[in-house]
Amino acid sequence: HRRAQTALEQLAARDGLTGVANRRSFDEKLDNEWKRERRDLGALSLLMIDVDHFKPYNDTYGHQAGDRCLQQIAAALQQEIYRPGDMVARYGGEEFAVILTATDTEGASKVARRILDRIAELAIPHSSGEFGHVTLSIGVSTLLPQPGMTQEDLVSSADNALYQAKHAGRNRFVVDQVAQAAPDPAASRPQS
Repeated sequence: HRRAQTALEQLAARDGLTGVANRRSFDEKLDNEWKRERRDLGALSLLMIDVDHFKPYNDTYGHQAGDRCLQQIAAALQQEIYRPGDMVARYGGEEFAVILTATDTEGASKVARRILDRIAELAIPHSSGEFGHVTLSIGVSTLLPQPGMTQEDLVSSADNALYQAKHAGRNRFVVDQVAQAAPDPAASRPQS
């Protein structure tokens, strides 16, 4: 009975189409990691990922091809996330999110670059996209959780960066610079 219960819980935590974590699991994980990093004084990074021109892809190739495309992207994301504490989740529709625990901006940027490279290697044809193949836009944010901040600050920061990546021409990642303005303890000491 307990094994069946565990299997059900694992199913309930997964996105039915892609097999990665679902939105509910993402929300729980982000909440837990936010609390942990605040306690440990560590950095938490989030990648918000959107499939570029996905509606035209579905319109051109059909919904079954769209589903296969999302499955391939989810598998590629999963392959680029190595550490057990990190998580790939389907955030909704054609949007994914990646939680990177104890990861600074430089580390998060490296992961974003690897993901873009992996998707380019897949070379999923997309005749109605401007690059001829499926591409992603990625928003990257890193915060040091502090009192007065919530995980929503991290999500909106990554969302903001995603918006910037879309407007800068897609098929790229952008780091939210507002989030990088986190107070630097050394900077607050008076210069002598």
